[in-house]
Amino acid sequence: MKKLLIVVLGWLIVMTACKKNSDSAIPVTSSSFMFFNGVPDKAYDIWLDSAKVGSKVIFGQHTPYQSMRAQLYTIYMVDTSNPRDTIRVGQINLRNKRFFSAYLGYDSANKVLAFRTLEDDLNPPAAADSMKLRVISLNYAFRSNGQAVTMDLFSQNNKFFRGLGFMQFTQYITLFGDSTYHFNFRPTDDTTAIPNKLDFPSQHGKVYTLITIGNTLSSDKFKTFTITHN
Repeated sequence: MKKLLIVVLGWLIVMTACKKNSDSAIPVTSSSFMFFNGVPDKAYDIWLDSAKVGSKVIFGQHTPYQSMRAQLYTIYMVDTSNPRDTIRVGQINLRNKRFFSAYLGYDSANKVLAFRTLEDDLNPPAAADSMKLRVISLNYAFRSNGQAVTMDLFSQNNKFFRGLGFMQFTQYITLFGDSTYHFNFRPTDDTTAIPNKLDFPSQHGKVYTLITIGNTLSSDKFKTFTITHN
């Protein structure tokens, strides 16, 4: 019996060693994920499968990037004011060595939450004195006839983006860094109404997402938030 026991233990040690060698041959993959909450008066916990990646994220705040194994995940949210209700948002495929962000907004027309995920390009701009900027619109507005109003983004009188609607986003553009841009947000193709303005300081080498929230036509109900990704 003693001899048999030694043989078995020896076999287990060999199998363990083989498993370690096999595991080391499998490349370790990783991806990064962050979450932004654009819903006023709400805070959320965020989960990817069973991993909690955000805790009590309040309006206008975002989590730092969380490093995750690169694979397919199911996204869950929990409204901290109703912790028994878990919301299954959907799935996201976190790819190796990539960065992703998720944005939660509120659709005031249909009275439902809206969720969008984006891949973040954190590669620095080609020119050393430049920065990169994109915009995601969580804002809304409606004309008296019920037609939705989209938004244009200008820097002074230079149009950068046109026709942004609710939950839409732009591609990155490259702009000169170390500057302050005097942004103004206008109803699409309306050159007279400028209800909202923002002075936007930038630094070279940075990657920014500008998030707009609220009523496009109201200076009281329109807000902006900026994520600096690097």
